[in-house]
Amino acid sequence: MTPSRLRAAMQVLVPVIALLHKLPEQDRQALAELINQFAQEETDPERQLTAWEAPETLGLLA
Repeated sequence: MTPSRLRAAMQVLVPVIALLHKLPEQDRQALAELINQFAQEETDPERQLTAWEAPETLGLLA
């Protein structure tokens, strides 16, 4: 990922992560499980890996 794309991604992710941290633990777990369900169905290996990493990246896992 180029530096400019990384900066753009972080500009989007940082506020999203902050909002997700305000969710109750039960809701964060449910969202992480939903993301993992989508990851299981993904057929592209690169996108599947990204999906598997998303809950941790988004701070959903305690």
